[in-house]
Amino acid sequence: MVKVSDEQVDFILHEIEAHGVTIEDLQWNLLDHMCCIIENEMSEKDDFNEFFKRLLPRFFNDNLHEIQEETELLLTFKHFYAMKKTVNISGLLAAVLTLMGSVLKVFHLPGANICFVLGIAFFSLIFLPLMIALKFRDEGTKTDKLVLSFGFLVGIVTSLGFLFKMMHWPGANKMMLTGLVSFTFVYVPIYFFTRVRRPELKFNTTVNSVLMMACGGLLFAMYNLGYSTKVEESSQQAYRLMNEEVQKMDQSRITSVNEKDTKALQNQVSQLNVTIADLKAEIIMNSAGITKQEYQSISEDEAYMNLPKEEAMSRILSPAIQQKWDEICRLFEQINGKLVTSYPDQKDLTFNISSIDLRSNTTKIALQNLTLIQLHLRLLKLIAN
Repeated sequence: MVKVSDEQVDFILHEIEAHGVTIEDLQWNLLDHMCCIIENEMSEKDDFNEFFKRLLPRFFNDNLHEIQEETELLLTFKHFYAMKKTVNISGLLAAVLTLMGSVLKVFHLPGANICFVLGIAFFSLIFLPLMIALKFRDEGTKTDKLVLSFGFLVGIVTSLGFLFKMMHWPGANKMMLTGLVSFTFVYVPIYFFTRVRRPELKFNTTVNSVLMMACGGLLFAMYNLGYSTKVEESSQQAYRLMNEEVQKMDQSRITSVNEKDTKALQNQVSQLNVTIADLKAEIIMNSAGITKQEYQSISEDEAYMNLPKEEAMSRILSPAIQQKWDEICRLFEQINGKLVTSYPDQKDLTFNISSIDLRSNTTKIALQNLTLIQLHLRLLKLIAN
């Protein structure tokens, strides 16, 4: 067995320091390991310098300084493995809870909001912050670390913004808009230009940037997506017409009319009111998916609560519904004709039924419009009595 001399020990220590290992404890540990290997494996015939050159690569992949970097990371992240396990658990919980919340929300089952809050809280407040810390270990340059950290922070703000939006908490729109704008127009360009110049990263960087830009653009486009223009106009029109009907009731001063015309008007108003009530019932039953018996066992308001949000009338517009609506329009035109003849000085008594386009409405706005027509019929019934 060869014994390492003091000069050789000094030589090994100098080489360790020359290769970038500056932590004293680490230097002495490496020295001890190398001396043991030399004494056990080197024969008396071997040249020390040549043997040491063959020995040194056993301790690294690229250079000896890697050992110091790994040591520093382990000292910095004392709980690295615990953090990694926490990341895996929190990510799994976030995915499961968010998916469960979505399913419960679709089927209107209890617990959806709790699942959403917990899922996004795990994702935003545990998973993403820990990912920022762990990615510092993987990314080589300072620029990459800063860009990646910025991306994770933007993700935290955006995901919290979605949570606030779903829970109707204040500040949701500001958080969502800040996150989406920062992600789409700041982070993605920075990510692309800081990585695309490296040949080994060029392809992945290009693909990732295209996907992120497309995703961010879609989310940004849907940020304030609401009713279509026609639906919004229909809603405003229904509100305006209801106010007009109330004003008509307050301001109408009716002159006398002969008894024959009054009786005919009463009959037509009653017939039209029944047709509208039948049409409303059919719309609610088709939209809410309930039977006639179920509808008759509850109030109209309770049935209305079962309607889905923002459902287009065109989806449930059956021939029977269209036929009833055509009949309502026909009867109203007849009533308007009698009103013009019997009350020539009361032009406000007529109702412009053609201004309502049932097909372009949602089911809820269509029902509001039909209730508005019933309100006008109530006014006419008061006149005819």
